[in-house]
Amino acid sequence: MKRNVLLLLSLLFVVFFISNCKTDPKTDTGATETTKSTTVSMRLRAEPQRLNPMLTTAGWSLEICKQMYPTLLDYDPFSLALSPVLVKSRPTINTVPSGDRKGWTTYTYEILDEAKWDNGSPLTAEDYVFTLKALFNPNVKEAAPYRAYLGLIKDVEVDPDNPKKFTVFTQGKYIKAEYATGLFIFPRYKFDPDNLMGDFNLSDLCDPEKTEQLMEDEKLKAFAAMYTSPEYTREKDFIGGCGPYKMEEWVEGERIVLVKKKDWWGDKMSDQYPMLTAKPEKLIYRPISDAVTALTLMKNQELDVITKVPELQFEEFKESEIGKQHFVFETPPLFGNTFYGFNTKNPKLQDKKVRRALAHLLDIEEILKTVKLGYAERVIGPFHPMRSYYHKGLVPIKLDIEKAKTLLDEAGWKDSNNNGTVDKVIDGELVEMELDLLITTNNKPSASMGLIFQNEAKKAGVRVNVVEKANSALVAQLRARDFDMFARGIGAEVSADDPKQYWHTESDTPNGYNRVGFGNAETDQLIEDIRSELDEARRKELYYKLQEILYEEQPAIFLYATKDRMAIHNRFKSVKTSIKTPGYFPNYWHE
Repeated sequence: MKRNVLLLLSLLFVVFFISNCKTDPKTDTGATETTKSTTVSMRLRAEPQRLNPMLTTAGWSLEICKQMYPTLLDYDPFSLALSPVLVKSRPTINTVPSGDRKGWTTYTYEILDEAKWDNGSPLTAEDYVFTLKALFNPNVKEAAPYRAYLGLIKDVEVDPDNPKKFTVFTQGKYIKAEYATGLFIFPRYKFDPDNLMGDFNLSDLCDPEKTEQLMEDEKLKAFAAMYTSPEYTREKDFIGGCGPYKMEEWVEGERIVLVKKKDWWGDKMSDQYPMLTAKPEKLIYRPISDAVTALTLMKNQELDVITKVPELQFEEFKESEIGKQHFVFETPPLFGNTFYGFNTKNPKLQDKKVRRALAHLLDIEEILKTVKLGYAERVIGPFHPMRSYYHKGLVPIKLDIEKAKTLLDEAGWKDSNNNGTVDKVIDGELVEMELDLLITTNNKPSASMGLIFQNEAKKAGVRVNVVEKANSALVAQLRARDFDMFARGIGAEVSADDPKQYWHTESDTPNGYNRVGFGNAETDQLIEDIRSELDEARRKELYYKLQEILYEEQPAIFLYATKDRMAIHNRFKSVKTSIKTPGYFPNYWHE
């Protein structure tokens, strides 16, 4: 499952420690009525391939999709509370007491009476059922990452007396289950005009064995071909849901323009359901991969919003005359962190003493000061310091050349040939402690960090080569496990962390994200227990235990959690930022 799946979960799942907040929280944005037609122009870091939230895991695509395809539930960007959007409240949750489904969990929703599609027809439970059928259609291969998270859903029953009310049946416990049932909803009339999915039972499509038998069905194939076609994922007349915006144009490489729908139904509901707020009349997304180009456009006031500005350029922009006169600068924290991963199956790196020695050769405090310029916070493990279950009792590993030398010596690494690099005989061959650190091309902060590591490691007899690779080539080496070390980020979002993607042995596959090869039966069970433990206090104990094992085994050097570097034009009112992706929320802004 790709890293960016976790970027979708930022839109889909809840922070566990606030999951009991009220069902209809109201956000005070401080906004007044819009008196001027507002247009917001934003930078995207890459061009979307398609605009369908079920068919992409790319954050830059999902940012746009969210404006057209709201979810049943979402996270208020300012309170971070799981809140209703298209439904009257968070679901009523019960356990099936008897019968074939005994022990299953049910989630009962009722869609807002006012919610309607662009053709004037109401959103109903049948649209929700259709959405799940499309997702579980095995020929819609692009939806496979989401099926892995939504596999707990087994069926949906529609209330016979209320077409807007339905109950979702799930099997098994999962910490993200509530919002996993509150996904995007698609209009059946638009995406399945010939009712190709109508003859299939959702329960069959949710059953892996039956799905395998159905895979060759011509109707399922025909639907998948239509649903994933460029027509339904790139053309404005075929894109869109019940959200406040619709696509006006998509000029590839230049801009994607969304315009506010006239008389959109949600405007009447936004006081009660704040995440239906949609003040701007137009949203313009401009795909610009190069930060320097984007900054030039900002300074020319051709862009209104830019995020993740390189640290040095951000400092310079803040101090510039144009910056002081026309922009506000925000630095909200970002979930996730950066780490150096070890190939723990490499003979040179199998001994945890060696890995700990290398951790003592990285001057992270210097990196925070000179590379990150203070826009980052030191971490001791894979979870963000803001988490209630972040293990503050673990002491950060400090630069200590002598300690590193001692650990290497204890692991059998000595400079036997006096060439300045420690060595060891492995399988009858003398092996030098020379390591390639893989980083992505043109990533200046990574290159600077690599040089700091290289210089300190040399003092302990470890030769580090900083090797730049295009992202595609770097990923290919990671998949093949053809590496010593690599620099990467762990994706995380508002919802409670699910460690399985990065630290479970089932993820130690060519396409999995346990690149470091960490884990055993004990840690796998610990991770499974975390995933299924719904009691917050007990789950915190399990998170602590996992962090202690990672700290002891050192499969990676955990570096820092970073802050965003964001510039926003100061003509907008009601601007607030958040740790929730993407960090800014133009729907609340007006001029």
